[in-house]
Amino acid sequence: MSASSYNEFIPHEVQQNILLPSVKRRFISNYTLKTGDHAINVLQWNILAQALSYSEGNFVRVKDEFVAYETRKWRILEQILIHQPDLCSLEEVDIYDCFLKEQLNKYGYNCYFTPKPNSKCLSFEDDLNNFKGPDGILLCYKNNIFREINRSSSDLPNDGRVGRQVFSIIELEHIPSSSLLVFIGTHFKAKKQFALSRTNQANALVDFLNKTYTTKTNIILAGDFNGETDEPFYEILLKAGFHSAYRVLMNNHEPSYTTWKFKSREEIREKEEKLPTKTDIGPDGLPSANYPSDHVALQSIFLIRT
Repeated sequence: MSASSYNEFIPHEVQQNILLPSVKRRFISNYTLKTGDHAINVLQWNILAQALSYSEGNFVRVKDEFVAYETRKWRILEQILIHQPDLCSLEEVDIYDCFLKEQLNKYGYNCYFTPKPNSKCLSFEDDLNNFKGPDGILLCYKNNIFREINRSSSDLPNDGRVGRQVFSIIELEHIPSSSLLVFIGTHFKAKKQFALSRTNQANALVDFLNKTYTTKTNIILAGDFNGETDEPFYEILLKAGFHSAYRVLMNNHEPSYTTWKFKSREEIREKEEKLPTKTDIGPDGLPSANYPSDHVALQSIFLIRT
């Protein structure tokens, strides 16, 4: 996608609320559609909960106006519309009821929101400017491409800390091909010291899938897994039969980072689309005036071959 093609997907009502151009992205395509092929555009993105976006003592290089709700909500919607996903998994969503529910419906999306039990956002109820409710997983699909069959959600193992994790599932029929698929969104426990929690969460998720679906079921798993590829959770998912979309496209390698931010005295870069460069982002990391989250959105094209 070139910069010029971005704007053609952005309605005037969104553009008029955005003052600066978005961070530059470029989609790399290496597939060719054959007769009978159908492409599915899948987006995964941790949008950064509004309640957790404050700058003081948190995103220490970020100006308050960059994370103000009236600024961020339009930039978040802009990024979704820019990518034009058929399926979308968003994490840390706390602005569904107050904004995204109405907006995404306008653009042909049906949505399924699952709030986290004991969300960390509930600790900020006194922040009248930014508290919008608990955060959670938001799954979306284009209602002219998919027909919903069933939806469900489940808690992941609770390690006793604030902010329990969940996974959400929508079972769908792809209308053009009549193919069935299962779309799952999740968000594993963050921070390096909680690798064991991520291992337990991966085991619980795989155990649920093994009990619920056959090995022939088409499953797309999208999420913020919050860990490195040398952690046990990653191998657990691979052994369960999943393949990393980026690893398939990048000669058996994962991207060098998917988040770049400065928190307190730390510089944090985490792995997980051709990613924007630090020059594109700017010296103060994310979020920024041009991008509303500390994580970059990840996009992949899946092919259904009939």
